[in-house]
Order: sequence, then C-alpha cells, then structure tokens
Amino acid sequence: MAKALTPYQGPALGVVDPRIADIEAVARWFDYIFVLPGGFRFGMAGIIGLIPGIGDAINGLVSLYIVYRAIQLGVPRVTIARMMVNVGIEGIAGSLPFIGDFFDVVFKANLRNYEILKSHLAQPRRQSRLDWLFLMGTALLVVIAVALPVIVLAALIRRFA
Repeated sequence: MAKALTPYQGPALGVVDPRIADIEAVARWFDYIFVLPGGFRFGMAGIIGLIPGIGDAINGLVSLYIVYRAIQLGVPRVTIARMMVNVGIEGIAGSLPFIGDFFDVVFKANLRNYEILKSHLAQPRRQSRLDWLFLMGTALLVVIAVALPVIVLAALIRRFA
C-alpha cells in the first residue's frame, strides 16, 4: 500500500492544504526556495528573470498557472482579479532592465497569490468593499498610466505641428 503524501511544512507557510499543495510548491520554488545569509529568501523567478527576452515571459506563465488553479477551485472573480493584478505588476515591473530583476526577487507575486488563495479557501465569503476598492483604484491607475502619456504626446504634437 502506498504511503500518503504529507503536505510540505515550510518555515514561512506552515501546513499546506492538500487542495493547493501544487500551488504552494510553485510559490516556494519560484519565490522563496533559497535563503541568503541574513534570512532574505528568493526563488527561481529571480534567476529565470535574468534570461533576456524570455525570462519574464516564463515567470508570467508560471504565475498564470496559479491563477488558473484558483479558477478551477471556484474562487470569486474579485479574488482572481486581485491575483491578476499581482501577476501584471510583476510582469510589467519585471520587464524593466536591471531594476526589474531586483523587483522579481522582492515582490514575490506567486507567494502573494498563494496567500490570497489560501485565505479564500479558509474563509470563502471574505470579499469586502476593500477588495472592490483596491480593484477600482488599480483600474484607475492603469487608465491614468495609459492616458497620461497619450495626452502629453498629443499636446506636444499640437504644439510643434
């Protein structure tokens, strides 16, 4: 008879819910598997992100796996949106030369998304106004970030044309 797998009991996360053990493993490997002197943790995402051109794409696809699993587990759309915001932040900031590689190591989107998912599974009805305010604020920032350069560029073209 095969022995049942025991969930990973990591120093940062405690006992892992078996429904999301694969997600915890992805978060652990990509965000905090290695420990530097002084206790700073980092994972494969920081190393893979150094590969020019495709490193950030690989990290983004791995991060999207966690979101995909959350969808499979029936997580509400607002929670999925919060997870996608984390993936987007890490993807956009991670694509910046040099600073982005450091950001990949520090931000830890996979660990953040694992914690969001774990929290939802522990208390499924925890969606609140703050979640929606967070999403609306993020959407507003994205609109401003896209619209502002377009407005400035249009003003410059009108001025010098």
